[in-house]
Amino acid sequence: MNENVHENAYRLVLNEACSELSKISQTFEQLCAEKYRLERLIEVLKPHVEQSGKVAGDKHIKRAVHLPRCIVVTRLTVL
Repeated sequence: MNENVHENAYRLVLNEACSELSKISQTFEQLCAEKYRLERLIEVLKPHVEQSGKVAGDKHIKRAVHLPRCIVVTRLTVL
């Protein structure tokens, strides 16, 4: 009977660990998808920001980009 109690406890812990790992995996996949979308957005916006962005004395670039139905205001710090 003692072995059966330990077996049930191990099974419960294994099921909880698998459930948590599944949630972590789903979150990771969502973050990867968001990273991909942001990388594509950066590729689209980069030429617009580079065209007229100027470095001020305080090493900040301030730029507003007007795209169809979208205004993107960026503030980048140059290190």
